[in-house]
Order: sequence, then structure tokens, then C-alpha cells
Amino acid sequence: MNLILLKDDEMERQEALVLLKYHAFAYDDVNHPKMEHGFLGSLRPFRGQLIEENFHELMRILRTLVPDLANAALDREVMACLWSITHLARAWAVEPEGMLRSNHLISDEQVAVMEEWLNLFSYAVMILIEGGDEQEAFWGYEQYVLDRSAEKGEGDGDMKSGGNTVINDLRIELNHLLDRKIKDEEIRSLYDTYLQLAGVSETELDQFEKQYGVRLPVDFRAFYRHTDGSGYGLHMLYPGDVEQGSCQPFYLMSLDEIVETKQYFCDVDEKLEEHYGDEEIRQLDPEIKPYLFHKSWIPFATMAGGSLYLMFDFDPAEAGTYGQIIMYVHDPDFVYYVTSSFTELLRMSIRNLNLMDEIEY
Repeated sequence: MNLILLKDDEMERQEALVLLKYHAFAYDDVNHPKMEHGFLGSLRPFRGQLIEENFHELMRILRTLVPDLANAALDREVMACLWSITHLARAWAVEPEGMLRSNHLISDEQVAVMEEWLNLFSYAVMILIEGGDEQEAFWGYEQYVLDRSAEKGEGDGDMKSGGNTVINDLRIELNHLLDRKIKDEEIRSLYDTYLQLAGVSETELDQFEKQYGVRLPVDFRAFYRHTDGSGYGLHMLYPGDVEQGSCQPFYLMSLDEIVETKQYFCDVDEKLEEHYGDEEIRQLDPEIKPYLFHKSWIPFATMAGGSLYLMFDFDPAEAGTYGQIIMYVHDPDFVYYVTSSFTELLRMSIRNLNLMDEIEY
């Protein structure tokens, strides 16, 4: 099966609208083959197989129609199709009294799969029509694709934007650069130890999310499934601009270190106004809400010594992005926007490492 991860095969709006009608069994030509085998058409009559490609195509349609769903004046025809898909598929294939379950035409495993598809689809629709962030809307689907790929043993090569291939390639490139730029024997020892680190299990990542009530970015999860941080002291992240002299080194904390740090850092909410006046607060980047410390910030990287932290921001300002990267700087204490995602943080680090002659602490 060819899993499609959202943006890999861009879809035009008009194409998306026509496909949506097919899947909702709302196209004018009822004899069109796509009507028979679309999302709703394949359920009535049900031929014993759920067509997963239909689900992935629906998610691609949603991605294409993001501007439509964010519009204050929603297209009635579009909403009718989305409502039909979620309501009728659930009524036919999930509800105990529905035609498929009541007639024993669908297995319990298939019911569970259909329910998961509908939950992911309806969640994305809900977030988008509420004007929510696109990344937040599709995070569950992206994780679903990653999990399905792992279950089927498809490996990193089949994952695209935001998935395992991108993160794996960036991790390998970053490791290669570190290997080239490290000249000091003590740093080399830290690097060799890092290469032996194991990854974090899905269960541990799920428990972390539940503990803090957040959704870890898919790219971060993919990295940590391979390697649990970088080991204490090995600075492998280099955000900023080395040419401007503003590049700071960070090491990735292990998941346990993140939990430990969270117990005393950003464990309370403190507004900037408690520490600064209006002039200083105006210096805050527009992507960040006016806090100095915030429970919805999760530190995941630091310098040895802890005067700087890179953090995930799970409560961004309207101009920001859920899961964006921000930096806390001590003395004077303040927070700064870094980049939109963990993937971009790795790319930024690679750019800066390429410009360095040698890594020095």
C-alpha cells in the first residue's frame, strides 16, 4: 500500500472538490466508478474490504481545502459532504445497529479501523472550521501514517515530509557534520557515547504526552524513537546565525531529563508583566504569548549549566504555531522565538555547522 503523507502530492482545489463529492456519494454521475468505490460508496454495498487509500485521499482533500474551512463563510456544499461522510460512515459501519454490524458484514477489527479513520477525519475538520492551526489539525493523522508504516515494516524510505525519512536523513547529516567538526578528544568521547544511545518507546512517548497534556510533534517523536537525546554535554543543536555571531550550542536532554527539568523549570505560569514594563514587553516576538515562565512550555535542550533552554511552545500566540521552538535566556531572563518546528531546528543546526571550522566548547 502506498501511504500518502499529506503534502507529498499537491492537489488543486477544484480537483479536491470533485473528489470530495465522489467520496460523499454526492456527485451528479451516480454511475461513475469513483462513486462506487469511494469512501461511502464502498460501504453500500460493502464488499468485505475497507479501502485505506480512500481515507488518505480524504485527508489530502482536507489539506487542500484548509483555506475554505478557515473562511468565515463556509461553503454549504462542502460542509454537507463532510457531514455526510462522518455521519453516514459511522451510522453504517460503526454503530451496533448499523447495517454492516447488525448484519455481521464487518469484523470488529474493521469497525475499530473505521472508527479511528472517522475520529482523525472529524477532528481535523473541527480544528480547521474553528480556525485552529493546520499542524494541530493533522498531527494525529501524521502519527497514524508513521505508526502504520512501522507496523507494516515499510521502513524510513516510504516516509515523506514530516516523517521518518526527513528526520532520519537530517539526523544522519547532522551526525556526519559532528564527526567532521569534532577535533577535541573529550568531545569525541561524548560523541562516541551518543552514537550508542537507544531510542524511546512509543509507550513512553505516549505516557509523556498524557502526563503533560500535549501532542509531541511527529518529527520529534521520530527522532527520539531512534535516539533518546544526545547525552549530557554533547552540543548537537546550533540554532541562530553563526555568521552574525549569534549561534548558541545546545545538547538534547533525554526524556527522563526533560521530565526532571520540568519539575522545577516552567512549572508555573508567570506573566512578563510581573517582571517587565510595557517597553520591554513590546520586544517580545509576536509568535509568543507574554509569559516569562509557562506550564505549556516544555524544555527539551539546554547548554551544560542550564542558563539557556530550547522549549516546545504548546500555547503559542495567534501568529505562532503549535509546537514551535522558543528559547529561554537567563540574565536578563527573557524568551525568544527560534523556529517553527523541530525539523527546521535540525536544518538550522546543519547550516551553522557547515560554516564552522571546528566545534569548540
